[in-house]
Amino acid sequence: MIRQFHSAAMLANFSNIRLTLFSKANCGLCDKAKEVTKKVVDNKQRFAGLQIHVVDIDEPNNKRWWNKYCMDVPVLHLENINDPETVSKIFHRLELHQVEQKIESLK
Repeated sequence: MIRQFHSAAMLANFSNIRLTLFSKANCGLCDKAKEVTKKVVDNKQRFAGLQIHVVDIDEPNNKRWWNKYCMDVPVLHLENINDPETVSKIFHRLELHQVEQKIESLK
């Protein structure tokens, strides 16, 4: 017998994963990173419940992140909120398969 998982079970798997993309305006790599992360988040069958927060480091209230990442954007933080020690980062060029693998490893 093949057992299919209910979408709520899938949601529970990835709702604990937090993605934060640090970006800025006029950044071609940042635009590409937004496209890649959107594809991942939009893949509801594989990554149900996954959401992304985009932080524009140029905004005055994000000065801390500008100081940290001004020359390194885009930067994607991937974190299991149940285990805050598991922050993984991807810098500069984000590839779809790389992001998907990192998310899977945090489950």
